[in-house]
Amino acid sequence: MFRNILTALALGFLSSVGLAESYIEKLTEVDNTKKTVTFAVDGKPKTFKVDEKVDVLNQVFAGKRLRVIPVKEGLKGVKTGIEAAITTEKKDGVEVVTKIVILPKPKGN
Repeated sequence: MFRNILTALALGFLSSVGLAESYIEKLTEVDNTKKTVTFAVDGKPKTFKVDEKVDVLNQVFAGKRLRVIPVKEGLKGVKTGIEAAITTEKKDGVEVVTKIVILPKPKGN
């Protein structure tokens, strides 16, 4: 019985992970009022709704290492033109942004 419950939980977790997509793109538009972000997908601009509980992180250099720091302002701390790693998940049949990691500019720029 216990094994069946663990198997069901593991399958549920794995199936939910399969619904996530990841992109690394430059954000062409950020709308804090509508809670949307726009970036290119397959060369065409696409607008995504942003989840209310979006996890926004800033990846920064700490010497030779990279660190990830939470952005206190959330979506308001995300600006148009930055490059970011964006994670989306299907929620009620709609692809929604659940995580944004702001990528650092390459050293020397």
